[in-house]
Amino acid sequence: MRLLAPALMFALALCACSSTPSPAPPGPVTAEEKTAVASALTVERQWLESWFRGTPVVIGQRHDGAVTIVVPREFCFDRGQSTLKPALAAVLDKVAESLRRVPQAGLPLLAAPEDAVGTSPLALQRAARIQDHLRSRGVPAARIGKASAATVAAVQLRMEAAPP
Repeated sequence: MRLLAPALMFALALCACSSTPSPAPPGPVTAEEKTAVASALTVERQWLESWFRGTPVVIGQRHDGAVTIVVPREFCFDRGQSTLKPALAAVLDKVAESLRRVPQAGLPLLAAPEDAVGTSPLALQRAARIQDHLRSRGVPAARIGKASAATVAAVQLRMEAAPP
């Protein structure tokens, strides 16, 4: 029994020191993966365009494949307020749906406008409300960029391939 106790202590100490290897970090995105995401984003751009055709919402696609969504300020917020108008909420609901359909995409640009040129506290508050709305629709916070102030009188969103 006297020899068993030190042997047991040694075995426990040895087990505590051992570690399992951590998983390897994700490798670089392959050309095939980039092409697949670009194709998926093109489909999402077309899908979003079909929803907002004939409205002031502008859906575009950059040369790098990123999808841009621009919603004029008057359809987003009342003057001096950060509460989302129903029109903006409808756009954000479709953007959230797109992000669920393309899990390898993120929304790195999320910018909201101020009422006038100048300070940005209200713009940042509005952008935070947009983030909250997207999260309430199931978009993980890790896939949503930092809230920022728009340089134009519109909400600006950009959906693109998320970094690995």
